[in-house]
Amino acid sequence: MVNHFSVKMRSAVHVWTFLVFGCVICGVVCPPVTDEPAEEVETDPEAKMKEDAEMNFGLEYEHYLKEVLDTLESDENFKRKLEEANAADVKSGQIARNLDFVAHGIRSKLDELKRKELDRLRQILKLRSQLQSNGGNMDVFARMLNKDRLLAHLDHSNPNSFEISDLTKLIRQTTKDLELIDRKRREDFKKYEMEKEVERLEQLSKLDENERAEKEEKFMEMEKKHRDHPKLHHPGNEEQLKEVWEESDGLNKQEFDPKTFFYLHDTNGDGVLDQAEIEALFQKELDKVYDPTAPEDDMNERYEEMNRMREHMMNEIDKNEDKMISLEEFLRSTKVEDFKSDEEWETIDKEKIYSNKELEAFRKQREETKQRQQQKQLESEDGVNFDERRDQPVQVMHPQRQQQMHSIDTRGQHHQQQAADDLKPPQGRLMRTQGHPLSSEGHPRGNEHKRQLTKYKYPDQGHRGSLQGQKKALRRRRQQL
Repeated sequence: MVNHFSVKMRSAVHVWTFLVFGCVICGVVCPPVTDEPAEEVETDPEAKMKEDAEMNFGLEYEHYLKEVLDTLESDENFKRKLEEANAADVKSGQIARNLDFVAHGIRSKLDELKRKELDRLRQILKLRSQLQSNGGNMDVFARMLNKDRLLAHLDHSNPNSFEISDLTKLIRQTTKDLELIDRKRREDFKKYEMEKEVERLEQLSKLDENERAEKEEKFMEMEKKHRDHPKLHHPGNEEQLKEVWEESDGLNKQEFDPKTFFYLHDTNGDGVLDQAEIEALFQKELDKVYDPTAPEDDMNERYEEMNRMREHMMNEIDKNEDKMISLEEFLRSTKVEDFKSDEEWETIDKEKIYSNKELEAFRKQREETKQRQQQKQLESEDGVNFDERRDQPVQVMHPQRQQQMHSIDTRGQHHQQQAADDLKPPQGRLMRTQGHPLSSEGHPRGNEHKRQLTKYKYPDQGHRGSLQGQKKALRRRRQQL
C-alpha cells in the first residue's frame, strides 16, 4: 500500500480522476453565493508542498486508502501489529482481524470514512448513468466506470460501518492493483524496446551495402559510448547511501548515521519511506549512466532503471511487503552482512529483455496492424466501412436463382429503356421540315408557321407536353393547312 506514485506511468489515471472527481465535487459541494469578499487564507508553502506530494494519484481510491491507513496507524496497538506482521498475512488480508482490537473512536472515524467513500462512488455511478442516457461514448471510461471495479475495494453490502471485510478487501485490491501497475509498466517497456529495434532494422533494409555498414558502425559506437560509464553501487547498500549522504545531503561521509539518514529522506514526515522518496535516492546513480543531452542515452531506459532499483530495494528491505519502508525495517537492513558489500549493479542495457522469437512475432504483428490501418484508410476514402463489410456474411445464391434474377434484371432494363424512348419528342417527324411542303421555306405564312411547329419539339412546354398531346396537335395542324 502506497502513498506516492510516479506521475509518468499514471498520467491517464490522474487526468481521469481530476476530470471526474472535479465535476462531482464541484456539483455537490459548491460554496454559497455571497456579496462579501472572501477572506484571504495564508498558505504555508511547506504544507502545500506536502499536500501536493500526497495528491499524486496512482490508484483511483488512493485518497480513501491513505485516510484509512492514517487512521489505523494512529492506534498504537494496530500499528505495532502491522509492523510485526509477515508478508503473507498482509497480502492475504489476515492482518484485518486485528481491527476488533482498535479503540472505539478509531472505529467511528473508519465508519465515517466509508460512508464518504460510498457517497463518492454513488456520484460516479450517477455520472455513468447520465453519460449512458445521453448517448455518450462509454468506451473511453468503460474500465474506470465499471461498477464491479469501482466497488471492489470495500464491502458495499454494509453501507453503515467499517468492518473486517472492508479492510480485507481494501488490502487485497490494493496489492492486486499495484502488482498490475508494475507488470503493465514492464510489458510496455518491453514493447518499446522491440519497437526501437524493429524500426532500426527496417531503416537498415532500405540502405545499400555501404550505407548499411556505415550505419551499423555508428550504432555500435553509440552503444559502446553509452556503456562506458562509472561503476554503479548496488541500490540500498552502504556505499550507495553514503554517496547520497555526502553529495546530496552535504554531510561528512565518515559521520554517516542510518537513523539520521532515514529522517532526512522521509520528506513528508510520515514515518516511512514511500516509493517517491526511495526513487529519489537513486538519482545520483542514474546520472552516471544517463545524460539527457547525450544522443546515445535513452531517458525511457533511465525511468525503467529507476523502477528496477526501487523494486530491488523493496524486495531486500520491505519485509512485510506493504510497499513502504519503516524506520525499523531500514535500520534492520543496515545490520545485515550484505549491506557492506559493494557489488556492482548491472544496468538494463546489459540484459536482453526479449528473445529473437518474440522480436519476430512482434514485427509480424506490427506489419499486419499497419496493413489493416492502410486498408481502412483507403476504403474510408471511398466511403466503404471496412469493419462492416468484413463482418457481413457471404451470401451464396443457387445457379437457377441467379438465372431468374438475371432475367428479371434484363426485362427491367428493357422496360426502362422503352419508357425513356416514349418520353422523347417525335424528332423524326418534326425535324423533317426542311425541303418539305410544311417547311417555312416557300410557305405562305413563313416564320410564323415555323415558330408554332418549334414548340412541339419540347415536351415540357405548355399543356401539349405529353406525347399524345403532340400527336393530336400535329394532326389538327395538318388538317388546317
